[in-house]
Amino acid sequence: MAKSKSAPGVQNRHVYSRASYLYQAAAYLASQAGDHNQPSENAPTTVSAGKQTSNASDVAKAVQNTSRLLLKDMREVSLKVLIRQTPELKRTICRSCDTLLREGDTCTSIIENLSKRGEKSWADILVVSCHMCKAVKRYPLNAKRPERKKLRLVAGNHEDNGPGG
Repeated sequence: MAKSKSAPGVQNRHVYSRASYLYQAAAYLASQAGDHNQPSENAPTTVSAGKQTSNASDVAKAVQNTSRLLLKDMREVSLKVLIRQTPELKRTICRSCDTLLREGDTCTSIIENLSKRGEKSWADILVVSCHMCKAVKRYPLNAKRPERKKLRLVAGNHEDNGPGG
């Protein structure tokens, strides 16, 4: 008797689970690092406040570095087993320093259109700059280009003739 075929599933599911866990842990730590950078309302205003802020910044830096290490591990695991991460996931990680890119906290995003007077909507480009390493990444935005004039004229002529002649 032959073996019955099992339902097709995802190969290397454990690797996807591990990569997902590493990303979630890095995102959590990055959010915690952002919370440490903001001064609390209950902070003492005595001489020891200077030591406390430097200690808080050291803790925030350590948490941020741990987050970067987890993202680096996630990238290495994905590369070793040859699993593909989605472009949306890859765009949230800086390629040069492995920092989790959070708008307003660790990166800034602007939409740039270098066409003459910004008339071409399909020339919009999302520019993301990392605050940690000052790297800049440019992503095209998905705006549909209009058809070429020659193709529009050809399509217009076919519509005018109508069916049968």
